[in-house]
Amino acid sequence: MGNSSVVRGRQGSLRVAIYLRVSTLQQLEGYGVQVQEDQCRAWLAFALRGVPHVVVDVYVDGGVSGKQVSRGGLDRLTADVMNGAVDLVIFGKLDRIGRTMKNIHRWVYDVTDKGVRVVTADGRIDSDDDMFGIQLSLLAYMAEVEHALILERTTGGRMQKAAVGGWPLGEPPFGIMLDAEGEPVLNPAEVKQIEEFASFMIDSPELVTREDAARHLNALGYTSRSGKPWVGGNLIGRIEASLRGHVEFVFAGENEDGDPITTTFRIDVPKPLPDERIEQLRSVIQRGKRAKGRHSKYLLSNRLTSVCGVHRTGGVITTGRYYRCMGGRSEGGAPERHEDCWELPVEDVDAVVWAEIGALLDDKTKLHELIANWLGSVPDRAASYRRRLTELNEQLEKKRSSRKRKIALLLASVDDDDQEGDGAELVEELKVELKQQEEALIEERDRVAEWLDEAEAQEDRARGLLHMVDGIDTAPDSFTLGQKFDLLDLLDVQVQILDKGVPRHKGLADPITEWHRENGVPVPALLTDEMWDKAKGILSATRQWKDVRGAFDVMLEKLRTGKPWNEYSGCERIDGRAYSSLYRRVHHWFDSGQYQAALEALRLYSTIPVPPSYVLPRMLVTGAVGPKFTASEVHGRRGARIRELQPD
Repeated sequence: MGNSSVVRGRQGSLRVAIYLRVSTLQQLEGYGVQVQEDQCRAWLAFALRGVPHVVVDVYVDGGVSGKQVSRGGLDRLTADVMNGAVDLVIFGKLDRIGRTMKNIHRWVYDVTDKGVRVVTADGRIDSDDDMFGIQLSLLAYMAEVEHALILERTTGGRMQKAAVGGWPLGEPPFGIMLDAEGEPVLNPAEVKQIEEFASFMIDSPELVTREDAARHLNALGYTSRSGKPWVGGNLIGRIEASLRGHVEFVFAGENEDGDPITTTFRIDVPKPLPDERIEQLRSVIQRGKRAKGRHSKYLLSNRLTSVCGVHRTGGVITTGRYYRCMGGRSEGGAPERHEDCWELPVEDVDAVVWAEIGALLDDKTKLHELIANWLGSVPDRAASYRRRLTELNEQLEKKRSSRKRKIALLLASVDDDDQEGDGAELVEELKVELKQQEEALIEERDRVAEWLDEAEAQEDRARGLLHMVDGIDTAPDSFTLGQKFDLLDLLDVQVQILDKGVPRHKGLADPITEWHRENGVPVPALLTDEMWDKAKGILSATRQWKDVRGAFDVMLEKLRTGKPWNEYSGCERIDGRAYSSLYRRVHHWFDSGQYQAALEALRLYSTIPVPPSYVLPRMLVTGAVGPKFTASEVHGRRGARIRELQPD
């Protein structure tokens, strides 16, 4: 990491970024941020006097530990630096960057390698200084030591507090809060989330994953304690900790003789669920952890969101496979779904959505852009690490080749009489110094090599994704179920249901209506006298039903409208009788072939199609590539006509 002045040779105003961090909320509410900003601006006013400069942004992380690898403000600053939007970064002190030597070194190296100057307002660090590398290593080490000392000073009081049953440090588990006396009690709002999580995991018709559960809670408007959306790993960790019913605090230290000792204190906390429910939930979670590969047979489970905002999961009902809304449940455990959230047939929904995904997959350019965005600045950073490794290896080789020469020169400068005295000590001191210099270079080389391994691993993953994308054949039958799941993950496909559609009728389907739908046979649009003259000789009458034309006309109307049979009971069209007698008559015509023959006799007249048993709702299909598309009123029977998806 050599000098990287951006003042000399840059045209226009110097673009300055100020970074501020406080590690606790108490500091955030007090003086910490303002003091740091005042110090930074004072340094800028003095050190850059006469140099045109502008503060492009002030990046703040409030109440965030320096040990966290990812911080919102620092991440945003890093992105701006990598995009060439910043020339100089100023911190209050070096420990604002991080608490560990590894994090500090890596961040500073990546930034200065981009030609950006890094300084601290306390005057201890300036990447333009010739002693920058030595100062950085020393101060990074001191920051880590200081953090360790702070922990050591606070541990004693925490142990005493835990020993008498008090809460020693940190936040209680999810679902628990501390009352006015500092005692752990249930947190009603968080317990409600845990109950919803348990209902989703236990009562789902199929084995669901932790990511499914996270998406479900997010859709209901729930968030983590920090206010951020849930993610699978974080959610499961919080839930499992809340189910234990206790928290263990481990304190490490030394006894009077200086021997290391470890003390553990256990504090009981109330459980958010009954013991029986906890065991059920643990069993489901463990079963999910043991499951290998893709356990679901439903592509859109938990990617499909109902009108009410709740995700749907796939399951089997007596009449087939459906996506069901996982809305709130009553005290008895029965579903309480939104009135528009009827069960949607799996095959038809999958066909509609997969057709839209196929359109997205046809645009290979956008898929490449997606993967490139995911990769970000990794290739540039990897190239930088490789250059640095080459430099370090060359420096090491020079150090080793010059070691003997330096020792020989020192020996030559020592009098023969002093070879056994001070001269020998000087030689030993030189050897130690040279060895320390080599070890420092080796340590930095190992550190950069570790960064390079991480970057190359991400590059390999990207190459694998690109290979998969370039080999994609968008025909649905060219994908295995596992490949379809992989593509859904890559594209981050989500489907939002926009309206109710036309729900399917409950109960058994009418065989005549189903025959029309399955064979695509249309129905006469109306029955005129001319048409009846052609059909009346084909259809037979009975003593119970002498009005053959009336029965045939009612049957055609039923097919045109899609009404169920029971709506015709007691109506004037059948003389106020039950529909059952009419039902038996028309089904006799159908079973004997008379009905089909009558339709054939009328085939040259105007006809209309039999309406589907249901119409899928409109669905908004979104992904990480391509525009948004809307599926327009798609007919929901397999084999029925499906309209093209129109751009939204």
